[in-house]
Amino acid sequence: MRGTVVNNGTSVKLALVCAGAMAFAGCICADTAKIGVLVLDGVTDAPIPNVKVEGCFNMDYGWEAFKGSPGSNTAEATTDARGRCKLRGKTNVGAAAAGVSVAPPGYYSNFAGGGYDYKSKNVFGVWQPDNLVVTIRLQRVENPIPLFVKQVGDKRSHGGWRRTFPGKEPGEKIAYDMLVGDWLPPVGTGAVADVVFERLPRQSLGEAVTARGEKKEAYRETMSVTFPGADNGLVEVPVNRGHRLKIRQAPESGYLPRRETWYEVDKNWNEHKSYDENRCFCFRIRTKRNEKGEIVSAHYGKIYGDVFFSLQIQPERVVVAVPSMRYYLNQTPMDRNLEWNMVNLCNSQEWLSSPQP
Repeated sequence: MRGTVVNNGTSVKLALVCAGAMAFAGCICADTAKIGVLVLDGVTDAPIPNVKVEGCFNMDYGWEAFKGSPGSNTAEATTDARGRCKLRGKTNVGAAAAGVSVAPPGYYSNFAGGGYDYKSKNVFGVWQPDNLVVTIRLQRVENPIPLFVKQVGDKRSHGGWRRTFPGKEPGEKIAYDMLVGDWLPPVGTGAVADVVFERLPRQSLGEAVTARGEKKEAYRETMSVTFPGADNGLVEVPVNRGHRLKIRQAPESGYLPRRETWYEVDKNWNEHKSYDENRCFCFRIRTKRNEKGEIVSAHYGKIYGDVFFSLQIQPERVVVAVPSMRYYLNQTPMDRNLEWNMVNLCNSQEWLSSPQP
C-alpha cells in the first residue's frame, strides 16, 4: 500500500523550557552560567561522540519584552569522545537547559534533555554551582514501520457547524472506525465501531460569580470514550516529554474499556479541564480469543496528546461538539510494534502538525 512520507521534524529548532524564578524582573543585566552535558546511548549507556548539543539560558526582560526582545540566550557545543561537552551563556534569572534537537544517525532527538535553576553567584558573578551536568540518553532507532496515522476532529464543518455530533442533546453517541479512518453513519461511511464517544449530561456545580459580578451556573461538560467488545480498550502509558519516540511498543495487558474526559467552569468562574497535551495512550481493538482463551487476533495503536473534545458555544451555554485525538495504528494483526517511520498509510493526505514517531 502506498503511503505518505512525512517530514520527521529533526530539523525543528530546539524548544526548551528554562524554568526559573523571575527574581530580577525588569533587569536585563545577565551573568554567566555554565552547564555540562553527557550524551549516552539509551540502551547501553555508552557515550556518543560528535553530537551537537544546544543550550538555552533564560532571560527575563521585564517590561522591555513588550517592545520586543531577542528571547533566551543560546549556545552550541559538540560532544567529545567521552560524550561530554560544556555550555556557557548569560542568564539574569539563573536558569539553563540543554538538549539534542538534531540527533546523530541511528538515534532520535531529545530536545528537552534537562536543566537547572541556579541559586547563587560567586564573587566573579558566575552562577553557582558551575559544575552541574545534564545527562541525555538518546533512544535508538530500532524497527520503524509505516503506520496508519489520523487526526480525528479537524476544522472541517459538518452541516454548516463546526460539530461532529449531529445533534445537541446529552446522551448522543457517535462511533469511529479506526481501521478505515472515518465516522460511522450518519456522519461518515465507517463500518465498525472501534471507539464510541458519548456526550454526557451537564453536571451542575452550583452558583458561580463572574469577574463582573454576574451570577451564573458553574458546570462540567463530560464526554465518555468507550472501546466496545471484550478485551478492547486503552491504557495510559508514562512517557518522557523530551523523547521524540514516546511509545515504541504496545503493552500486552492493562487495557480498560472506558474513560471520561471533561471541561468545567468552577464557582469562581475559572476554567479547568482533564486535557493534558503530554498524556499518551495505547489501545487495542477488534480483539478475538480462541477456545483456549488465548488472544489470536487484535490491532494495536497509540494516541499522542490525550483524547479530548472541542466545544461549541450556544446561547447561555457550551456543549461538547467535536471529539479529538491523534492516533497511530498498526494495521498488521497481533503486531505491537508502534515505532513509526513517518510513512503514513492513511490515504486522506491530510496535513499533520508536529508529527512524531
